[in-house]
Amino acid sequence: MMDTSSLLWLIPLLPLLGFVVNGVFGHRFSAPTVGIVGVVGPALAFVLAVLSFLGVHEAQGPMQAYFTWIQTGSLKLEFGLMVDALSAIMLLNVTGIGTAIHVYSYGYMHEDPSFSRFMAYLNLFLCSMIILVMGDNLMLLFVGWEGVGLCSYLLIGFWYDDLANVDAGRKAFVVNRVGDFAFLMGAFTLFALTGSLGFQGMEASISTLDPELVLAMGPFAGWKVHEVMVLAGLCLFGGATGKSAQIPLYVWLPDAMAGPTPVSALIHAATMVTAGIYLIGRMDFLFVALPEVGTVVAVVAALTAFMSGAIAFAQYDIKKVLAYSTVSQLGFMFAGMATTVWTSGLFHVLTHAFFKALLFLGAGAVIHALHGEQDIRKMGGLRHDLKGVFWLFLLGSLALAGVPPFAGFWSKDEILGSVHLVMSHQGGAWVLVWWLLIATAAMTAFYTTRLVLLTFFGHAHDHHRHLHHPHWTMTSVLTFLAILSVFGGMALGPSGWLHHFTEPVWSQALWMHDLGHEAEHHSHQVAMMFSVGAVVLGIGSAIGLYQFSRSTVDGFVAGVGKPLFQAAHDKFYVDELYNAIIVKPVSAGATLLWAVIDRKLIDELMVEGSGKLVLGAGALLRKTQAGAVAAATGATLAGTVVVLLWLVTHG
Repeated sequence: MMDTSSLLWLIPLLPLLGFVVNGVFGHRFSAPTVGIVGVVGPALAFVLAVLSFLGVHEAQGPMQAYFTWIQTGSLKLEFGLMVDALSAIMLLNVTGIGTAIHVYSYGYMHEDPSFSRFMAYLNLFLCSMIILVMGDNLMLLFVGWEGVGLCSYLLIGFWYDDLANVDAGRKAFVVNRVGDFAFLMGAFTLFALTGSLGFQGMEASISTLDPELVLAMGPFAGWKVHEVMVLAGLCLFGGATGKSAQIPLYVWLPDAMAGPTPVSALIHAATMVTAGIYLIGRMDFLFVALPEVGTVVAVVAALTAFMSGAIAFAQYDIKKVLAYSTVSQLGFMFAGMATTVWTSGLFHVLTHAFFKALLFLGAGAVIHALHGEQDIRKMGGLRHDLKGVFWLFLLGSLALAGVPPFAGFWSKDEILGSVHLVMSHQGGAWVLVWWLLIATAAMTAFYTTRLVLLTFFGHAHDHHRHLHHPHWTMTSVLTFLAILSVFGGMALGPSGWLHHFTEPVWSQALWMHDLGHEAEHHSHQVAMMFSVGAVVLGIGSAIGLYQFSRSTVDGFVAGVGKPLFQAAHDKFYVDELYNAIIVKPVSAGATLLWAVIDRKLIDELMVEGSGKLVLGAGALLRKTQAGAVAAATGATLAGTVVVLLWLVTHG
């Protein structure tokens, strides 16, 4: 086993240095220099991540505590970094895909006047995500969690001259604060229960607690241990719904498309949106003991996957289609984690990073070629003009749709098999979860095929004559991601390597100990049959409608199907609902408080009032002073005489 403990601190530090150098001095550098500074840190971090990965043996790898970070009362937290089987896989994913996106960003953004600021933000984002993944306690994870939240705000609103971009960044920031509050409540609850926030300390404490024990003291006196654990689990999942865009906090993610396309790829593929999935996996020792919370997670995930897939049907912005697809695929990942067959959710995190980064960056190449055009109705025929981009985008689409043997097929089948296994054992709400995910698989194949047909097939538009062809850095990254999208699933899934590598790190639910290989094999056979059927149905329907019967689609959308299509296009009016019941009342309340407390009480009464009081008192006192020196001198002498006489007569 290779000991790389002494090098762990360099992994987050290297991109952080890139942030500092480009952030402070980048405006003086040429674009190539900014690009080199921005890429070198992530690339070296990836090399160190590989070395750390090679040091993992039987799920355990290098770890190092550097200094005492927080010490107050009974709480003592070290600033410690660790790499085990789970964090090693995530670290490879984050630094590998992240470095590729940094390289792509040079070709896409190097002509932007604020290119150095952009690369600095990307570096800080990557540093934050690395800390999130490597932190050995819940609070250090939260530091990275907040860091990626801040960077998402900066990157989504990068082109701040456009008010829509600023609003999108603000929306992402505010919505994520709601989830972050839930995260903190979950963390505080666990500390009250276990006396620790370190992952190893919490796991050791929970393993020794009797779930039926009634707590005699503390903030949860009178509660059973299991009830406190349920509260903590639900709060942590609430935090995860923010970062990983599940109902009810998914609304920020589609609006994040306001940022430059590399930002969309970075947020939607390998990094920020997988933070919630990683949190559930990191806290496996808690969730494995909470099957009722697992059911809640699965139902929310399946509903999110289905609803987002339906919305993607009716979007015309190429990035919006992919954004809602991401929300939908995150639902699949959460469902996989909820089964406690942990590898299935992690597997889809990895493959999704491959093909979704490819699709977002491929979409960026199309937008770049069309000088900013994002409406797929104004594209068409691009397979002739952008042949390389077309074939690479097609490979990513086949992986997203779940076509065998591309990457998405293997990981999606793994999740469906796990869900079927739990459904067969527990029934109940898991039946709904199963059918919603099957329907979503068919919908995914449909809207992905629709996207390809409208973008690359049909008739070319006139503005295609002046295409801006992608920089070689962009096409090289797309090619790399396409290879992963084709072969990544086969390398990780069917061979069983990912399962065997991560198995020692996971806690296993008790009911799974009684399962035989026959039950697992049967569930995966059923899942594969339904999965392939859903793909065939989705792709076949899309080709039939959009390639051969487009008039039927147009007639349906303009006629009887208009209300439903419009509702899907308008995201089922969830934003409008939130605006009516949350945003407007809060805004009105804030305006009232500002008018009464800030303006009247503080400004007028306390600040301006105190000034007026002093001025008034001065005006009154001023009247006792006429300003004549002789009169004042005479009054002083008269007063002195009076005092002396009194002293003499009373002496």
